[in-house]
Amino acid sequence: MKKYLLIIALSLFATTGIAQTMTKENDFGIKTLKFEVRTDFDCFNQNDSTWTGFSGKYLNVILKGDINDDFYYAYRQRLNKVNSENSFFDATDYLYIGWRITKNISWTAGKEVVAMGGIEYDLAPIDVYFASLSWGLSCYQFGTDLQYTTDDGSNTFTLQFTNSPFGEHLYSGMYNYSAHWRGNFKHFGPVCSVNMYEYQKGAFLNVVALGTSFNFGPVDGHLDFFNRTSEKHNQFFGDDISLVGQVGVNVIQNRLHIYAKATYDVNEMDLGEEPSTYAYGVYVLPGTDMKAYGGGVEFYPIKDKNNIRIHAFFAVNDTKGKELLYQGNVGVTWRLSFIDK
Repeated sequence: MKKYLLIIALSLFATTGIAQTMTKENDFGIKTLKFEVRTDFDCFNQNDSTWTGFSGKYLNVILKGDINDDFYYAYRQRLNKVNSENSFFDATDYLYIGWRITKNISWTAGKEVVAMGGIEYDLAPIDVYFASLSWGLSCYQFGTDLQYTTDDGSNTFTLQFTNSPFGEHLYSGMYNYSAHWRGNFKHFGPVCSVNMYEYQKGAFLNVVALGTSFNFGPVDGHLDFFNRTSEKHNQFFGDDISLVGQVGVNVIQNRLHIYAKATYDVNEMDLGEEPSTYAYGVYVLPGTDMKAYGGGVEFYPIKDKNNIRIHAFFAVNDTKGKELLYQGNVGVTWRLSFIDK
């Protein structure tokens, strides 16, 4: 525990120290330097049993910038996440260097976000309150990707090669191969991908992930669809899927966001005689049939700024054959932007 407190303290001192020494002539190329925290009060109820308590959900430091016109970097450290005894990088969400090879083509290498589609998956964890099971992928892996962005900036296509989310260690010799598309249009922001996650040598979980955000004046939201399959599945389409939908409205000069959300995860795989579910390489386990639905509010007390956010939500988890699980939550998020260019 003392070790983790020391890491947090040193990170905070380093953050404030860098911010205080910034000048126009010597800012280390930093465009973004942020510190963000979220703390919640949770209440769970199931089968006449209730659990409540306060918790700190996230404690992050974010650093982004340009070394020069051609090279850039990005870094996010989750200070509240426990590291293994072997690697400080266990709590590093991403840490990569990028090279703008041309106006349209760039290349990155380091610890990356696994390039999977879907808006819920695409959101920063600190902005997700309750989620589908498809959100549970081990999504930060070391590797590299190549990106192509169209001249108008509306489309970015990515080819990615990283360690597999199912690898038990860095040198498992299992890999992820992803093709990813991100669009940016007037009312829609699609984020879609085709992924191959190796879960045993030569055996892959194949995922098609389709998602889009939408925005029509004060109304916003997103829709996601995931289809997973492998040689262990009963069929190619429809027996291992996830659906996510959210719709919200912004009122009081965009300071209050009210939303409703629903998710559905199902995996109808036949376990057969397999000794372990892990042999299937899954993160939505065989036999799963779960719905979640609920809604909430987000309030930003400072006009035109998101530095402080107060939230509350209520959700119901409906797992087939089990008692309903009810969750109530209130919390606050604050972001300190030392540098934001």
